[in-house]
Amino acid sequence: MSKNKKGGLFAGVLTGILMVIIGTGVLWWNEGNNVRNIKTTDEVEKNVVEITSNSDCAKYAGQLVAVGDKFTIEDKEVSDSAFEVSLHTASLIRVVEMYQWDEDSDTDDDGVTTYSYDGVWRENLINSSSFHDSRYKNPSSMPYKSDSFYAKKIILGNFTLNKSQIMQMSADTVRIPSADTVKMPEGYKTDGEYVTNSANLSSPKIGDIRISWKYNDWDEVSLIAKVNGNGFVSYVSKSGKDVNYVYEGVRSAAEMIEAQRNQDKLMKWIFRLIGALLIFLGYMSFISPLTKLVSYIPILGNVVNFMFVLVIFLLSLIQSLLVILIAWFRYRPVLSICLLAACAVITVLIVILKKKKPAASQPVQTV
Repeated sequence: MSKNKKGGLFAGVLTGILMVIIGTGVLWWNEGNNVRNIKTTDEVEKNVVEITSNSDCAKYAGQLVAVGDKFTIEDKEVSDSAFEVSLHTASLIRVVEMYQWDEDSDTDDDGVTTYSYDGVWRENLINSSSFHDSRYKNPSSMPYKSDSFYAKKIILGNFTLNKSQIMQMSADTVRIPSADTVKMPEGYKTDGEYVTNSANLSSPKIGDIRISWKYNDWDEVSLIAKVNGNGFVSYVSKSGKDVNYVYEGVRSAAEMIEAQRNQDKLMKWIFRLIGALLIFLGYMSFISPLTKLVSYIPILGNVVNFMFVLVIFLLSLIQSLLVILIAWFRYRPVLSICLLAACAVITVLIVILKKKKPAASQPVQTV
């Protein structure tokens, strides 16, 4: 076996082992984090006090509160001084993208890898020095970068929002630029929602730049946090999680807590899928030399490789479930024992019912 092939084999095995370890770690961390999230929202639900924005700050000092109302932005404008773009808003985001080459690779059953290159808009530079085909080159720098700008002071009744809460007020509305309201760099123009140096955004060239702005257009805000002076700070739960929820509109404490629970559930399943996928891909990388070897077997090669993939999928699923189960014993022992006891009882009942069924169904014999 050549040195290159040995190196490739070793790299594949090492990569596979690392992916399995990382995937297992992600699953273990996720279950613990999910338990902390559940305990935190339960604690918030139990302790939060709903108040109005005109409530006495001193009366609720140090308490976890829920409040929602219209807010006032004291800043006249939030500005992106580089382009002289200004708006009366809580947050303003500048998005700078460059049109660049992106490499994609595909390896067939014979182990032959083909590379394809497509132009894509990206905020970050794509390093083309490692591309398989050196003819595709991206610029090494960008003339401008994405940036965020926030209001310095936002008033909610008798309270003042802190910086972390203002930063949670997302900028989702597109600001359409015009030549009169933007300090236009030389060689740039407006095109729809963008300021660009591209001659034609419908058919851009590598290195072309497009710049856009988004801003926050909320009128009302609701939050759950701890009162501190005439403002708020994060409430730290007994599980060590920071509570500093911010939502658009006027919402009750129950609505915000439910929204947070739904968000936590979504993240739980996302990380479960990520962990399980890493384990699966790790095992696939580990056995990739064997699958390549088997692929050379006429007719049976594809069948055998399919069986390999099926076995790896089942093995990954079993390992993922075991990690989750063991994590549950670590983080939620009482619930885990109760669930196992319930499963045992159900299993015993099924066995008893199966034993009784034949006897009950026997026909009555006549003389």
